[in-house]
Amino acid sequence: MIRQTLLLVKKEFFEAWRRKRLLVLLVVFTAIGLMSPTLAKLMPEIMKTALPAGMDLKLPAPTATDAWTQFFKNSLQFGLLALVLFYADTLCGEAESGTLVNLLTKGLNRTAVVFGKTAYLLSTWTLGFGWAFLVSWGYTRYFFPESGELALVTSCLLLWLYGCLFLSLMMAASAVAANGMQSLLLMALLLGGSMLLGIFQKIKDYDPFTLGSRNLEWLTGTAAVSDSLPAILLAGLLIVAAVWGAVFIFSRRLI
Repeated sequence: MIRQTLLLVKKEFFEAWRRKRLLVLLVVFTAIGLMSPTLAKLMPEIMKTALPAGMDLKLPAPTATDAWTQFFKNSLQFGLLALVLFYADTLCGEAESGTLVNLLTKGLNRTAVVFGKTAYLLSTWTLGFGWAFLVSWGYTRYFFPESGELALVTSCLLLWLYGCLFLSLMMAASAVAANGMQSLLLMALLLGGSMLLGIFQKIKDYDPFTLGSRNLEWLTGTAAVSDSLPAILLAGLLIVAAVWGAVFIFSRRLI
């Protein structure tokens, strides 16, 4: 099964390259890295030009924290969203089009299909997010050389983990859904439910979805990462459960 999984990962990368999806994702993640510190640097000037003539508003000077705040937002709003839009039908699309029928009848393991697609998605997210981080780090150091000490790596790693969780749940949604639109709808409902959970402050240290929203708190030291250890562990468990859930559902799906 390992050999089949690796072959499917290779197939996914080849297909993404052929369909120019990798090129689009490279542009998106590069833009995230460039845009985040640049917007933070230019935001005071942009705000001034948006004010009515004659109004004088004193704005604080931008800092590295502002740049990384933009990076956190842009990574989710553009990077992760691009992956969701591209691959919401990653499993249900195969079932709908019947492209795997011949391979499955010749002995292709369905578990390998899910593992291969999951490995491709998580690899693409990891490479894209890592590249955006490096670009953003370089430009942030250029614009804000006196950035001080920030818990940067930890904050970004937890945001990466949130992305892995979201994509793993998308795999499960794609296994359940009949088509890409249904998968997107399920992910929208999941996102809405995670936002509702955020209302309850007493459970935020146990809520794995806060890994994508508390990054600024960890960055500036206003919250301790150790307090969110239950959420981190639960996120890991949910990733495993989501992938195996996708395997269970896809293995029993008619194609």
